[in-house]
Amino acid sequence: MPDQAWNIFLELLRAGLWEQDLRLPAVPDTAGWEQVFRLGREQAVMGVVLRGIAHLPEEQRPPEALQPVLQAWRTAFARASARYARVQEALLAQLDGAGLHPVVQKGTEAAKYYADPSVRQAGDIDLFLPEGVDRFFAGAQNDGIHRAADGSAVFFRDGVTVELHPRYYDIHLSPARLPAPGTPCGELLLLSSHIFKHAIGPGVGCKQLCDLTRALTALEGRYDKRELAAALRRAGLRRWHRLLCSLLVADFGLDPSCCLPGFRALDPAPLRCLVRAGGNFGLAGAAHRRSRQRGTLGKKAATAGAFLRRLPFSLRFGARETFATMWELAVGNLRK
Repeated sequence: MPDQAWNIFLELLRAGLWEQDLRLPAVPDTAGWEQVFRLGREQAVMGVVLRGIAHLPEEQRPPEALQPVLQAWRTAFARASARYARVQEALLAQLDGAGLHPVVQKGTEAAKYYADPSVRQAGDIDLFLPEGVDRFFAGAQNDGIHRAADGSAVFFRDGVTVELHPRYYDIHLSPARLPAPGTPCGELLLLSSHIFKHAIGPGVGCKQLCDLTRALTALEGRYDKRELAAALRRAGLRRWHRLLCSLLVADFGLDPSCCLPGFRALDPAPLRCLVRAGGNFGLAGAAHRRSRQRGTLGKKAATAGAFLRRLPFSLRFGARETFATMWELAVGNLRK
């Protein structure tokens, strides 16, 4: 059943991602549906899966006994979407009023590329501060704010995790050698490199892959692909991006024309295995479940172990950024 559940999960994911009607070749029983829902939770794409279910014919939808579970998820997504929007709007106004001019990054920004932004499961709010995080710390009054290993300011606002970043990209290059932050080309480079950092570390799920799939589709024709290719080459991530797009085409329904010119697919199996085994932030992995019982040190040890286990993959597809990321995390943790 695991392979069948995964295949049904992907069918529903594509239907929800592209708002397309779907008829399953085989309808799962109650236990099968529960496995599909588990995958949706672990991969942090339950909202997209619910949209896929809405595109099934009535006779193929989950049984009546599971309808309360689905309705609870729909209600939770609607409330979370409204809360995140409210917190982000207030936070942007506060930072602007303090003379800081944040640029929205990653998740909440990527949601705009979905047909219905509310189906994207919210994680946290990521903002880039061009003026620098040190200015924010100088004026901060909240004792709950702390500095992460990468220099970001992290705090909670109305139950929402907020991260203020000192740099826009997860790439260790001079900003002058990268596209301008917030541009279409910059957004795509950020999403691709951010997925790489999760893949080589704690784990990456389908949520980030859906983000890039939708962004590549929406931004097709609106950016210079040569600029993106050059930036990826400078960062040593050109082969990584090719592998990533290969998986997006094979499993997520991305049109190959949305990839870089001359795109030739690689075997996506190495990345597919990481996504399937790890899930969002490694949620599906046994190491993640064990680390939750060990406290902060246990979580750090689990992260370090994940980086080491994935070195053969990391060095093959992005050696330069792998070494730079591991060095930065090590130095950042020693300084804390």
